Amino acid sequence: MDSDYAQNLRYKLQRRFRKANSCGWETLHYAACQFWSFLQAQPTLTGIVADLERRGAPDADNDAERIFSEGLALFAQTEVESAAIAAAILRRCALPTTQHDKVIKLGYLYGVSNSGEAADRFREYFIEPLYEYVDEQLDDQRIVLALLRKYKQKCEWFQRDALYAMWNGDTGRGEKHLALHLYEYLHDQGMKFYIEPWSASGEVDLIAAQPANDPLLADAKVFNPDRGHGKPYIIAGLRQLYVYTMDYNESAGYLVIFNTSADELRLALTGDALSIPYLVQNNKTLWVIVVDIFPHEETASKRPKPDAVEITQSDFT
Repeated sequence: MDSDYAQNLRYKLQRRFRKANSCGWETLHYAACQFWSFLQAQPTLTGIVADLERRGAPDADNDAERIFSEGLALFAQTEVESAAIAAAILRRCALPTTQHDKVIKLGYLYGVSNSGEAADRFREYFIEPLYEYVDEQLDDQRIVLALLRKYKQKCEWFQRDALYAMWNGDTGRGEKHLALHLYEYLHDQGMKFYIEPWSASGEVDLIAAQPANDPLLADAKVFNPDRGHGKPYIIAGLRQLYVYTMDYNESAGYLVIFNTSADELRLALTGDALSIPYLVQNNKTLWVIVVDIFPHEETASKRPKPDAVEITQSDFT
């Protein structure tokens, strides 16, 4: 059975949120700190929060400081800005120097008359917006992973020979042809994107035009050691994708590898979700999908043991 990383992470996130959203006002400070600590302890969530703080709003951190230190009841103009302010407030509340009654004092800024209502206001403005943003980001990743897993199955089950012929007929441009096949599929699934815009470091194959300036970073590579596209080439592709996530300040990127050789490509990375391996580096999650399009002449049970090429987390780092 597949170990569904994203779903498991969402379950843990929901459990921490329910605790912070249902506790009494006397223990809200501790629950809020535990919620923030959980976000900071999970690399994928840390990347989402860090990206949120970048894109939330130019003045989100300044507004949070004015709320926290000056006691001003400020309101966000957008949902993303609200989540960014919430993150900045929770970060301050979790500091060891913050008094335990601070969360209630912050709730009192928003027109309430008792501690219970103040706790509800704090949850409404400084816990719920951040939770909803992070949860939506995790859901978006699950959708992308499900689409890419479906694409892998479609290619390997029904289009293997056609895709291999597409690559083999023009190996100089075969990688581009395969990438365009991937883009066509994503377009048919309702994704809107631009192909090969320039970043500070080079070209990224796919930028999806999504709401809130949230592009999908995806790259396509061919694996074929006999044609010079072996282990070093794939590792270089992973590093290139990682640089793109840094350039665009994105928390995740996706590398689709078309295996056009009889060799087996093994990915011994951090983990897997929906049978898709991934690695985490500097709070950036890189998902790697291998699509085998080599036209094997024999069935899997009769094939000789293939040569294996393994890529590990240490190869990348």
